[in-house]
Amino acid sequence: MAGTRRISVKLAGKEYPMTIRQAEEEKYRRAAQDINALISVYKTRFAAEPEDYLAMAALQVAVDKVGLEMNREMTEEAQRLQKIEREIDDYLNNI
Repeated sequence: MAGTRRISVKLAGKEYPMTIRQAEEEKYRRAAQDINALISVYKTRFAAEPEDYLAMAALQVAVDKVGLEMNREMTEEAQRLQKIEREIDDYLNNI
């Protein structure tokens, strides 16, 4: 495939080969680093199986993603409210 690259990322000590778009390689590598960092934190907090560390890391990443989405939605709602406020101010200033 044009514009793709075969890479291998290591998560929890296991290699995962994949084919990705070249432009996204850094994203994948940084994501793997973040997940491995979370796994290291969980390993210091409790003893569990490797898949449990991966599950907890996946949950944390998903929670962070949902938090960002909710924040973005709130920001968009605040922008809509500001627009309505400006329209009301304009209307009141012109009557």
